[in-house]
Amino acid sequence: MNFIKNNLEKSLITFIFIIYAIWSACFIYETSFVAVDGKRYFSLFDDAMISMRYAWNFSHGNGLVWNTGEYVQGYTNLLMTLVMSVVTFFLNKPDSVLTIQILGLLFMLAIALLSIKISDHVFKKDTFYTLRYKHPIRLLVCISVLLYYPLSYWSLMGMETGLLTLLLLAGLNSALIYVENNNVRHLYMSAVLLCLAYLTRPDSLIFSFLIWTFVLIYIYKSTPEKTSFNNFKQFLYASGFFFIVIFGQGLFQYIYYGEYVANTYTLKLVGMSLSERLENGTGFILPFLQSVTLLLALSITFVIYKTNSKKLLLLSIVLAAISYQIYVGGDPWVYWRIMSPTMPLAIILAIGATLNIASSARMSEILGKKKRAVALAMLVLSSSLFLANQTFLHEMVFLIRPHKAINNEQNVRLALTLNKSTTQDASIGVFWAGAIPFYTGLRAIDFLGKSDKYISNLPPDLSGDTGWNGMNSVPGHNKYDLTYSIIKLRPTFIQDNKWGTQDLSDWTKNHYKHVSSGKVKLLLLKNSPHVHWHKLN
Repeated sequence: MNFIKNNLEKSLITFIFIIYAIWSACFIYETSFVAVDGKRYFSLFDDAMISMRYAWNFSHGNGLVWNTGEYVQGYTNLLMTLVMSVVTFFLNKPDSVLTIQILGLLFMLAIALLSIKISDHVFKKDTFYTLRYKHPIRLLVCISVLLYYPLSYWSLMGMETGLLTLLLLAGLNSALIYVENNNVRHLYMSAVLLCLAYLTRPDSLIFSFLIWTFVLIYIYKSTPEKTSFNNFKQFLYASGFFFIVIFGQGLFQYIYYGEYVANTYTLKLVGMSLSERLENGTGFILPFLQSVTLLLALSITFVIYKTNSKKLLLLSIVLAAISYQIYVGGDPWVYWRIMSPTMPLAIILAIGATLNIASSARMSEILGKKKRAVALAMLVLSSSLFLANQTFLHEMVFLIRPHKAINNEQNVRLALTLNKSTTQDASIGVFWAGAIPFYTGLRAIDFLGKSDKYISNLPPDLSGDTGWNGMNSVPGHNKYDLTYSIIKLRPTFIQDNKWGTQDLSDWTKNHYKHVSSGKVKLLLLKNSPHVHWHKLN
């Protein structure tokens, strides 16, 4: 009987994966387009395209840089960038982008499987997790995780979110296995996986700290005196390896880029006081908290009911992500990029709470029948997932194109036009620093400073002119100096002449010329020898 149930579960998971793969293929198709040359082009989220530019230069012998010869670390996702560099070494630009999107699909499938494994650890001692209900519960976890749209969005749009989630869950799973069977191999596996998570995005350090604290408490409380010293010694070795990796990356950044931290850290955090960040972060996080109120309420309820260390660990990771998002002052996009890697854990806890409702004798007594209790529990869970996805429903069913897909298409078309209209000695000044520089390969000037040390060290604009989504000043978009970027550096092409409190329209009228190529309009430096003027209107 168990053999039949296991095979049936595998078949159903395979079916779920096929459905999700079909949905992902539709998503990727919706983010692509056919250009005037008749070729289909693909584009990731613009920040991911910045990483692709670094990856392309690295894989083609120009160094891990945005502009050849300029050593500025405008990325924070080293491991994801290196993965991209492997892809760009073998494939052309459009195919490289498509491959990264397919890789995001694979990340999501692996995330679903790891979520099932973690739910096994968490539900093991709960009464509802009997052999009879084990397989339906595992399927429910798989479906629910794949239904959380922001995680799929970031993964399929090439951001490091999918890889980070995968490594975080894998490291957590190994830590849970270690505390259950005391096999030191899983302790070291957890250390390696969490190191890779750190290399994917350094702020994952807060999650690693919570996981290692959980392991340390287990060693202190649960091991016999004869083995406690040996286990503690192995813990020191594993955590020592972790800190060596952290130190090693910092040393690499200093040697290669001349800074211990990424330029993006300086851009987003330096100059913003803690009170300003907290105010912005609070304004940004409120819509997220509203959307996941029921999900979080269920999670907290499950932790309070028969509390154990595993449930507390999962909830602490979820709450840490929310707290961290507030601390850094928000994010430019309300697609919950920072919280998404922890949402599978919140979903697992919420499922545990609904299953407690379904298995409650008291609830069955109130409703009259056990089936009604189960129906109520599933209604509560479905409602929590619906509310978490409510603002994304039109995208999920493709009534509208995915977020930023239209902007990405415009930027790629612009890049293709620049390839025809300028020489390789031209330079471009951009606000969108991803797709345009990637598809042109031209020397680029980043008006918002991700790859410009001068801009990143400027004081932030706190006037409110660079604020949206509940923030007075959006991190990564509140430092700029168009006088420096346009008047001093004189790029051949500029994407626009306005940002925040600055408007160079009058100056650019005398020094730049509005021209068009087909339906694409360009703002080009007058009389530049790097422009094919005869090809333009």
